[in-house]
Amino acid sequence: MARKSKRESDDRRFDDREYRRDPYYRDDYRRQSRGNYRSEENRGYQQEEYRRDYGRQYDRRYEQGYRQDGYGRDGGYRQGYPGGGYDDRYYEQNDKRKRAAKKKERAAKKASGTGKKHRKAWIAAIAAVAVIGVGLYVKASSSKVLPSVLCQAAAVGDVEETLSASGKVGSAETQTYYAPVGTIVQALHVKEGDAVHKGDVLVTFDTEDLELTKKKADLDAEASEGSYQSALQQSNENQNKYSDASIGLDELKQMKEDQEQYVQGLKYELEDDKNAKRKDLNEWDKKLMQEQNYQNRKLSEQQAYGGDTESISEVIDNINSQRADVANQLSMIDSDEKILQKQRMIDAEQKKLEDMQEEIQKRESKKDSSENGILNGYDKKSKEASVESARLNADQAASDLEKAQEGIIADFDGIISGIKTAAGSRVEKGSELFTIQSSSAVQVTVELSKYDLEKVKEGQSATVTVAGVSYSGTVSRINRVAQNNAQNTPVVYADVMIENPDGNIFLGIEGKAEILTGSAEGVVLVPYEAVNTDKEGDFCYLVKDGVIVRQNVVTGISSDMDVEIKEGISEGDTVVISSDMDLMEGLQVNPVMQ
Repeated sequence: MARKSKRESDDRRFDDREYRRDPYYRDDYRRQSRGNYRSEENRGYQQEEYRRDYGRQYDRRYEQGYRQDGYGRDGGYRQGYPGGGYDDRYYEQNDKRKRAAKKKERAAKKASGTGKKHRKAWIAAIAAVAVIGVGLYVKASSSKVLPSVLCQAAAVGDVEETLSASGKVGSAETQTYYAPVGTIVQALHVKEGDAVHKGDVLVTFDTEDLELTKKKADLDAEASEGSYQSALQQSNENQNKYSDASIGLDELKQMKEDQEQYVQGLKYELEDDKNAKRKDLNEWDKKLMQEQNYQNRKLSEQQAYGGDTESISEVIDNINSQRADVANQLSMIDSDEKILQKQRMIDAEQKKLEDMQEEIQKRESKKDSSENGILNGYDKKSKEASVESARLNADQAASDLEKAQEGIIADFDGIISGIKTAAGSRVEKGSELFTIQSSSAVQVTVELSKYDLEKVKEGQSATVTVAGVSYSGTVSRINRVAQNNAQNTPVVYADVMIENPDGNIFLGIEGKAEILTGSAEGVVLVPYEAVNTDKEGDFCYLVKDGVIVRQNVVTGISSDMDVEIKEGISEGDTVVISSDMDLMEGLQVNPVMQ
């Protein structure tokens, strides 16, 4: 028998394993056997039709490669993701997933017998079939060799989700020290990077100039005090005279204010009486006008029908006479007797008020004339200010001398940085000397992307690694304002406080924080590489009765190795974690349990 080509052998295996398996294509297979589809072109068409109708499942390995090739951690774009958006879980744990998947694949190959040895055995089998003949070939090709897939049973356990972030180790507490006085630095007892302890003397100052300044300030204060006391004595004598002249003046001013309020009240009452009378007259005039309008309409009706108009005209004339009287009363309100009486009362009280004002003016005139011998208030305050200034200068000089004698003392344990002075140099008061960064309050400031913010919260525990040494930590602060990092990417900085730092921590170096973002106990877990994603969402391949079944799942938190399954998979379900072939639903396989 002539040896078949490789393509013919592949087509035959396709016919045996793919076409004959599904009833939909059974008739096509029979027709192919009768020669209706003998040509290579038609057989290839049938293969393509099969693959198009039943489709190929989403290639997870292609997806992983796509992420590696174009996007990586910052992009994280996943082909086929619903809405064309970003997939947080996959880009965050991409490196860990790849390592775990490769490890599982190597184990699967070893357990199932696939790989190079299996391929060599397969090639040898094909060659043997070709040599033996058509009969033996038909027998070999009709036998079903099930592909092996590495599987693992879903289990119930605990899982912790962490987020890795790196940043710079720094102090959570810093203090910049400034020169307390303007003088010469006698000695600087520290250098850049020195570790200091609370209470250490860091700087001493030259005090000679400050001592002279204090003596002069004390003399000025004494002289100013003596001058002030002399002026104050004379002022007190004149003040007594001034007080005598002022006796009863305040009471009189108060009586004047009361009288003003009383007169003003009478004026308000007078105005209210006038307004009340005007209101009554206006209301009466309004009623008369309404009656006048009524009579005018009635007169018009009588005129139209030839009725009696004389009596109506008399009524109208009477109304007009009353309205004229009302108008006259309105114009003569100020001449009303009651109004005139109240106006006379107001005039009398106003005269009393004028008399009080005249008396006050006389007394103030006397007071001003006696005030010439009294110390001017401005001068008094000026002398008081001079005395106070001299006292403050003396106190300040004493304080400066005391501060210079004390020097600069460390307020806490820390590291010296940013020295801005040297021994023998003159410093101005308030000029910067150096900074102490606390060595007991140490933190790592890490960068968080916008995808991390929903997971990281203040108060979460963390493990911080600095120079190979691990420390416990806590997320102490998350900056609410994003900033651009060195790559000009907007990030949010978070502080992870290190608990109980020791002397092995160096400030300014890089540290890594593993932040515990979530945990779950007693949940269904599957290996990380068992979870796939396409446009429909997350799913896993299960093996049920030797057949591949696609199962959509709802995932929860995940670790480096495991993923929480909230819906879709139960404990004990056989989950595919690795395969050397493209999987599709309905494919018969040989599950190899890990």
